[in-house]
Amino acid sequence: MSTACGSTDSGNKADSSGSQAKAPTIAGGKAADKTMDPVTIGFHNLEGGSISLADVRLGFEAGVNYINKQLGGVNGHPLKSINCKTDGTPEASVNCANQFVEQKAVLAVQGADFGADAMLPVLKSAGLAEFGNFPLTPGVNSAVGDAYFMQGSAQEGYAANLVQLQKLGASKAAVVLVDNPASHDTYKTVIEPAAAKLRLKAKVFYVPAQSDWTVQSATVLAWGPDAISTYVAADSLAAVPAFRAAGFSGYITAGANTEIIPQLDPSVLQKVLFSAPYYLPEFANPPARVKKDLDIFEAYTSNLPAKGSVTQRQTGFYTALMAGQLLRDLGAKNKSLTAQVVHSGLRTWKGEREPFRLNGWDCSTPTWPDTTACGAGNVYAAPGKDRVLEPLPDQPVDMSAVLP
Repeated sequence: MSTACGSTDSGNKADSSGSQAKAPTIAGGKAADKTMDPVTIGFHNLEGGSISLADVRLGFEAGVNYINKQLGGVNGHPLKSINCKTDGTPEASVNCANQFVEQKAVLAVQGADFGADAMLPVLKSAGLAEFGNFPLTPGVNSAVGDAYFMQGSAQEGYAANLVQLQKLGASKAAVVLVDNPASHDTYKTVIEPAAAKLRLKAKVFYVPAQSDWTVQSATVLAWGPDAISTYVAADSLAAVPAFRAAGFSGYITAGANTEIIPQLDPSVLQKVLFSAPYYLPEFANPPARVKKDLDIFEAYTSNLPAKGSVTQRQTGFYTALMAGQLLRDLGAKNKSLTAQVVHSGLRTWKGEREPFRLNGWDCSTPTWPDTTACGAGNVYAAPGKDRVLEPLPDQPVDMSAVLP
């Protein structure tokens, strides 16, 4: 399937302005000066192929809209986004990279793109840095100095599960992974060393992509764990109740698979933990500072279709806000913003206040060695009354004990 930089509706007409939908005005805001030259960035995201994440783009456009309506754009200049749709193939992503270079973007911003590794040589040759929320592919995760991602690395996510389970009293954790080469490598290089540093007994159980969870749960529980860390994606809907039916009453981590919550009985969901890189709209009683961010997000996405992924939209919104913050910070120190200025400035960029989180970020040193992560810390929550997710105490998780 071919890809094109496209508008929200057609996918074949150039759209470089971000969201054009009307949005509320929030007291105290300042609009960008439309008479000033825009600062142009390129945004690439999976849309229209076998995996289509249009809600990430919608959230990103809403974030650009907020920046231009309320945050003064980029030091007065409007923020302009070249939105390019990809389909997961290297060719589609390279096509986007070439368009960003041709249209003189100062930064490439990823929503979600499984073909992004192929973009890196094109971007590097033009001095363009890759920027985003989370590195989905090995190449961008390891492209230190050329790519920067605001959340913790994939490696950190695996280790964070063990840290959180130990904080809750676990001493013997079963780790359930889909049986593939990447999982074997992850266990040996990340999970096993992290467990050793925590002095936590851990054992891995590799399962087929499509599992009989009555059989798998019996195998895992025969080892006698007091906690279970699962990485089985869509199979969580079958795995979690199978462990409970087999008699396991301890903590189970289910990653970001919150879609299973309304489908399971509350008794099954007791002590089931879900994780996110930041506080989500469905979390009960977020910190006051985060609540303000969530209110702004809700206001600027309230005109979007009711059917859609709020989580994906929040990812896009967050990514837009962090890209805008980067450009404002660097623009305040430089007379002009070029791709080279942004690329160089990212090497030392840091800050203390990011949306939806209580964390800061520091791009000068990867938060997990040999990765492109500028941030760290997952937020864990468990379903409480009426299945509403309630964040656990002392969030986000402190990863210092398990760093390599």
